[in-house]
Amino acid sequence: MKHSFKKLPNSQIELEVVLDQKEFVEYYQPIYDQALNSVHLKGFRPGAAPKEMASQAVNQEKVFEEAVNQIVREKLQELTKENDWKLIDQPKIEVIEDPKNPAGLKFKATLTVFPEINLGNYKKIAENVLKNQKPVVVSDQEAEDSLKWILNSRAKEVLADRPAQKGDVVEMEYIGLRDGKVVDQMSNENDKFILGEGKFIPGFEENIAGHKEGESVEFSVTFPKDYWEESLRDQKVDFKVTIKGVFARELPELTDEFAKSLGKFENVEDLKKSIRTGLQKEKEAKEKEKSQLKVLEEIRKSSAFDLPRIMVDKTMDNMAAEYQAMAGATKNKEEIRQHLQEAAEINVKDNLILYQIAKEERLDPTPEEVKAESDKFLARSQLNRKSAEKQIDLQRLYDYIYGIIQNRKVFEYLGSLK
Repeated sequence: MKHSFKKLPNSQIELEVVLDQKEFVEYYQPIYDQALNSVHLKGFRPGAAPKEMASQAVNQEKVFEEAVNQIVREKLQELTKENDWKLIDQPKIEVIEDPKNPAGLKFKATLTVFPEINLGNYKKIAENVLKNQKPVVVSDQEAEDSLKWILNSRAKEVLADRPAQKGDVVEMEYIGLRDGKVVDQMSNENDKFILGEGKFIPGFEENIAGHKEGESVEFSVTFPKDYWEESLRDQKVDFKVTIKGVFARELPELTDEFAKSLGKFENVEDLKKSIRTGLQKEKEAKEKEKSQLKVLEEIRKSSAFDLPRIMVDKTMDNMAAEYQAMAGATKNKEEIRQHLQEAAEINVKDNLILYQIAKEERLDPTPEEVKAESDKFLARSQLNRKSAEKQIDLQRLYDYIYGIIQNRKVFEYLGSLK
């Protein structure tokens, strides 16, 4: 057997394999003999018909096809192992007529392989990024704002016989019309909001203030040019609003009793301390995530990838499906895919970076770690192993958990380099 190959873009390899007549016959003959022996001709026992007659009944094309399939399968397995190629897609096979070797076989295979990843100096990059990480500090204002939020969340609503003012809860019914036609996403039979918090577009809440229960008001608002819903950008919508109720909000008094009612707090000071601790942990987690993303970004910039198209396409398909589920079918699939192209490529590159670092630093999860984490997942899902086997693909779950643990180990390793 002779073979040659060359690398193509997008992590593909073009492989050419040539078998001479003798090598081809070694595969072809046993398949042909088996087909010959299975021929049934009237008047003869199976396999006893004259060879000349039986050979005419053999499907030569099918025999050739089976021989080619066996050769391709075995030679690809042999060559991928020899060259340490990891296939990530079905090979594309083309049988080529070769006048110089008419009794042999020549075929071309286009392979998509796991890409080569040439990482930058990730250790130095992580060290440089993390040493510039700023210490997290919780300000008095942040703690005070969180305490106010808690008080506001437990405010009592008392019906008020007066016009609505900032801070009141307003219950209303409204219809949005554009060119006389109802805009469904801008209409609601029963909505409730806190006046002044900016839930609606600029100009809407200002027209509600000063009106009381039972009153109706009509006004027009032009939507911002950067509004999230494209069809409403820079569009004028006419609103008809009926106020169904105005409620004053009475905040609870900040006392030790109030603190105790929220949980295991002895007094107000205990509550305040807990708020600060919670904010500290939250800010530290965000800063950690921010640093991790920065490390990945800098490693990405200094690394070289030959991304397989199939990896990017699959990632883009998954992202597009999630996008459509959240945003609705306002755009067609191809528009969404184009919009997500760059994000998908970054996603694939980052996953390859994490994979390669784990490989180089031997940070692979153990089977025990994967099982323990999977069991925790099943417990949270209130599934025992027996019922889980019926409802979910356990192998996919293990693969998913494996990736999570591996990524966590990589980030922990990079974090230790500062």
